[in-house]
Amino acid sequence: MTGDDGAVAIESADDVELKGNGQCLLFQLKHSLKTTPTAMTIRSKGLWQTLKAWIDVLPGLTLSETLFHLVTVAPITRGNILETLGTPGADRKPLVAALVQEAERVVAEREAAAQAKKPLPYADRAAGCEAFLKLTPDGRLNLMRQTRIQPGTMPIDQMEGAIAQMLTLIKPEDRASVARRLIEWWDRQVVYSLCKKRPQFISRGELQEYITELIGDIEHDRLAADFETIAHPSDYQPDGMLTRQINLVDGKSHDLTKAIREEWRARQQRSKWVNDRPNMAAIIATYDHILKEYWSDRHAEIVESCEDLEDAEKRSKGLGLLRWAHNDAPTTVRPIVPGFEAPYYVRGSYQVLAIDQEVGWHPDYATLLADKSS
Repeated sequence: MTGDDGAVAIESADDVELKGNGQCLLFQLKHSLKTTPTAMTIRSKGLWQTLKAWIDVLPGLTLSETLFHLVTVAPITRGNILETLGTPGADRKPLVAALVQEAERVVAEREAAAQAKKPLPYADRAAGCEAFLKLTPDGRLNLMRQTRIQPGTMPIDQMEGAIAQMLTLIKPEDRASVARRLIEWWDRQVVYSLCKKRPQFISRGELQEYITELIGDIEHDRLAADFETIAHPSDYQPDGMLTRQINLVDGKSHDLTKAIREEWRARQQRSKWVNDRPNMAAIIATYDHILKEYWSDRHAEIVESCEDLEDAEKRSKGLGLLRWAHNDAPTTVRPIVPGFEAPYYVRGSYQVLAIDQEVGWHPDYATLLADKSS
């Protein structure tokens, strides 16, 4: 659909609902990862399950403004009557007659089984057959006139590569990365839609805006803050060294909570950047050096000022340094690249470095951590 008013909803009136140009298009998706999916016929359960789903929503639709699409990776055998659905304007009456005959066969065999007190056959398609027979003759024909089938479509595990090939405005070497980020964005919008955290329909304009943003990121070599709004898993357990470092300075529960959250985000971000762009490993290492230098200047001051202080005062000074890494460092240290302003990366990277004992909060952290009883 090419209209500027195009919009998509997932699990709305159908698996996929597409609106635009005054039309409503409903899509039933039948995926398979089989190398050779079983060919679809008039007896296929997927066909009858699809018909049942469409018949259920008919009362809420204007049929003349709605097109129904069955999209399947399965092929249709040449000469099969279902091929009619792939030809717009083709006579649908023979297909309707064949569907009625098949539905009546299924219903009759189930009734015979019931009378013989045998297990009922065709449980996977019976509801669709019964619903189709309950339609009026004109209702069946009109439904089929608005129905299309797309057999032999691409399996889902090939979609990312296909999307990459469609991104012709982007340099070939960047297309795979952009396609991956585009799918991640799309999946996130779908989840938000299903959870009612955003409008149900994802508009064409939103998609175009995000693609433009991705192109801009590439042109200006910007980095995306992929984890800024993502919470760490509830069962995430950070390295014990993070907790030990914070305990040395009597950090409070909110200090620990923030440290765990930001450490997870920064670690995930570092990993994603390196996977997407291997040259980022050198950039990250250089930035870690800058972070350590900023920390070192402040830590050295604390060490000198604490030479004659009691341990309680040393802990207090160290807690101040920890909170500097949380609160002030993100605006004090320059970003890893121009334009990247997400504070979680600086906060979390300091925790990553603390886990590796390349930085610490207590003036005597290196000595204390070497002592296993600390």
